[in-house]
Amino acid sequence: MKKLIIQKGNVQKANLAAPSPRADTGGQMKKLSTPTPLATSSIKDEFFSLREAASAVQRIRQSAQHELELARKMRADAQRYQQETATKARSEAQQLILRTRLATQREIEELIRQAGEETQKLLADIRMIRITAQEELAAVSKFTDAAKLSSMSLTIKGNHKKPEGKKKKQLAAVK
Repeated sequence: MKKLIIQKGNVQKANLAAPSPRADTGGQMKKLSTPTPLATSSIKDEFFSLREAASAVQRIRQSAQHELELARKMRADAQRYQQETATKARSEAQQLILRTRLATQREIEELIRQAGEETQKLLADIRMIRITAQEELAAVSKFTDAAKLSSMSLTIKGNHKKPEGKKKKQLAAVK
């Protein structure tokens, strides 16, 4: 708020008191019946000074009211700015949350896709291992069958030549 300094001029104050007692009156005071021109002039000066002071007070009051209006406008602007800022901050926070959710969802979908691909690869590897194991089992089975056939064939060949020797051994064992 602005300060207004009022300078008081040389205002002569009315001398309304009675003049000092004179020696010839015996110490009694005399009252003046008519105001002196000096007293009238000083009253006018004082009235003019009061008018100027009232005018200055009025200007100060108007200035204070103007300052008050400016302060109210500034406060209203500050409140509006605060509300706009809070709204903007909330909006940006919600957008950030939404973007974060979308990014997280994309990452989850990517992880699920990768896990599915890895699972498919593992299943393919398991199928290959199973097929290989089945082929090996079939080969072992063929080798076993071949070994049985070979053994049977040897047994059959050996039985034709050994039956005489076998019979002798059986007869000796019986005796």
